[in-house]
Amino acid sequence: MLLRPHIESLNAQHDDVSKAIEIFKTGDFIRAKQLLDSVCEADISLPPSELLLATMFQAADRPNLARVELENAMQSRQNDPGALLIFAESAIQNGRYAEAKILFERAAQLTTQLSNNAYRKQNIQNRIALNSAAIAEYRNSWSEAADLLKPLAVQEPGNSNVISRLSRSLFKSGKSDEALVILKKHWNENKTTTQRPEITMAVLYQEANDLRKAEELMVAASELEAENAVNQTTVARWALDNGKLELAKKCVDRALNTQPNLETRLLSALVARYQKDYEAAQAILESAHLKSPANLGIILELAMTLSNIKGEENRGLQYAQLAVKIQPDLRQPAGRNAAMSLAWLLYRFGGQAESEKILQTVLMAGPMSAECNYFAARILMNKNRSASKQLFEEIIKSGRQFPGFNEAKDLYEKTIW
Repeated sequence: MLLRPHIESLNAQHDDVSKAIEIFKTGDFIRAKQLLDSVCEADISLPPSELLLATMFQAADRPNLARVELENAMQSRQNDPGALLIFAESAIQNGRYAEAKILFERAAQLTTQLSNNAYRKQNIQNRIALNSAAIAEYRNSWSEAADLLKPLAVQEPGNSNVISRLSRSLFKSGKSDEALVILKKHWNENKTTTQRPEITMAVLYQEANDLRKAEELMVAASELEAENAVNQTTVARWALDNGKLELAKKCVDRALNTQPNLETRLLSALVARYQKDYEAAQAILESAHLKSPANLGIILELAMTLSNIKGEENRGLQYAQLAVKIQPDLRQPAGRNAAMSLAWLLYRFGGQAESEKILQTVLMAGPMSAECNYFAARILMNKNRSASKQLFEEIIKSGRQFPGFNEAKDLYEKTIW
């Protein structure tokens, strides 16, 4: 893996690299460097040994030592672009786009002078193009990004990441037809691992605030492959997020008929909760829970569902408590959502003091789902009207729907703030 970006195949003269890695692990960096020196001298197509050692320091999470070796690499072989490339990639990872652009341009100039390793030269050029495209995307220079990504798509037609970025850049530069052609070609060659092009285009149209066209494409995707459970569930989730309940139910029913697994059952229960058919949701969820007792999604859905059935409220609260035990880490989105769900049910059923204590902790921990933001807004209504109002406004502005979205919108509009 250390040499993969630099040479096509290994042979006996590279054996000392494995020994250098083992010695490096012991902390004897000087001896490790000596072995790398011997390998790079034997194979002049390799980059400076300092660059290889820097890569090892990076993998060992020793960034300061890695930087020293990169500086040494630039000094020992001033015409080699490897160290500049790593500095440029570090800059872009840390959001220093102007600095990264300058470094990539300089690395590109040096790369043209590489003459002893065509394989390494091509890899470096590809990395420069990918990262330069990322800078163009950040700056909304979509035509420039597309021009940088097109050669890469030709080189690696099966690279879904490149195809996705290229189609997005083409779409945003006003070439939606060309984007669709590329997506269709990629899908035809990778049907088992790629979602339908209509779905990808629908997402792009939604980003462009054209919900009508997005819905049209999602409907088309669902009709073109009625027995493809993966595509049906993808469309169903989009439909639920966007308040298209009829489309969601149709897709979920198809997916459930084709592939009755936990995912499709959970979606089916969620549709029932949107429809306020809590008894139907309960039946689906309890059956699914028996098959997967630790599934957090099922447990939280059970908590919300049972809390809306007369006589089952206490069981709903117990499931919310179980969810927090399974995922107590508030650093994780799932942990925050579980805690907020518990806070909401405690608030509803008389545990206001404990609920408010949990609420404050969760709000400080990080973002939550739209539904959990609604729970927080409801709890805050009697304590902090301005914070509650802000949460309601964020929920409505996002447009991301959940089973209580319409109630949230109605409550916000009728409340005298």
